[in-house]
Amino acid sequence: MTVEQFALAFAATLIAAIAAGALSGMRIGTEALGAQLAGYLGGLYGMIAGGAAAVIGLVIVAVL
Repeated sequence: MTVEQFALAFAATLIAAIAAGALSGMRIGTEALGAQLAGYLGGLYGMIAGGAAAVIGLVIVAVL
């Protein structure tokens, strides 16, 4: 796996994690927090969790 492939895969995974986190945050927390704040928080936590998972997964793929 080249550096370019790693960077592209990481960017794509991070974008998908942010989008999924924002959507699920809005679905779950709209009533309590409002749609905008729930989306922001979901995107933040999606980025944190998805970023860590992406790094771990891509390192495992690169090693294998």
